[in-house]
Amino acid sequence: MEVKKFTLITGASMGIGKAFAFECASRGMNLLLIALPDDGLEETKKQINLRFSVEIITLAIDLRDHEAVRSLYDYCIQQNLVVNMLINNAGMGAGGKFEEISHEIYTDMLHLNIRALTMLTYHFLPMLKQHAPAFILNMSSMEANFPLPYKSVYTGTKNFVYAFSLALREELSHCNVKVSVLCPGPVLTNSDGLKRINAVGNRAKMIMLMPAEVAKIGVNNLLKGQGIVVPGKINWTIVKLMKLFPTGLKMKLLERLFRVYTDH
Repeated sequence: MEVKKFTLITGASMGIGKAFAFECASRGMNLLLIALPDDGLEETKKQINLRFSVEIITLAIDLRDHEAVRSLYDYCIQQNLVVNMLINNAGMGAGGKFEEISHEIYTDMLHLNIRALTMLTYHFLPMLKQHAPAFILNMSSMEANFPLPYKSVYTGTKNFVYAFSLALREELSHCNVKVSVLCPGPVLTNSDGLKRINAVGNRAKMIMLMPAEVAKIGVNNLLKGQGIVVPGKINWTIVKLMKLFPTGLKMKLLERLFRVYTDH
């Protein structure tokens, strides 16, 4: 009997996560969509069902909870759900002076951006290996390449995702499990995202992409086996050029560019 396989997407009810869901459905993939309770999951499912004939399972889970990942994995085992693609998209950020952001926000950010992503990969990796070819796409950020003043914890978490993904990719190079890390620049996902883009100004708008563009580029390159994916030619050029700057000069430049976050 043929096993029915699913693509698991976290943070799937809005923004890039929702775009991932549509992109994967357009390719005939069955979906296991995870998002916060009461966060538009059923509406996303309804919209996808109007356009694509794929099976969709939705689960309202707060991945910041310590037992959430294990509960999700246990659910899949109990329901005989086979995951052959894991898209670790869920995440959160904050900008401002380090000491002026609450420790609760930092705790949530560390749990969601690092702990949940790592434990999801840990629990589902044996299943992915068993049902290869399989794929892992981890959502980092273009900012993982830059230690940004006024976004120190956020960029630290995204740097972890970047390093973790590349290291795991090498570990799995002899398996048929491909790992990619997606590093987008500014993406217009919601009203808060628009405020952040407006705060940085025209330079952010020049490199801004829409969620559907990022999702398509991400999935295309994941399936091709690309390790690092930076959507947008300008973004990719900026990442390369910034590596040529001396660290001291680069940090002074970044501090001036992102000083706007002290007021936003």
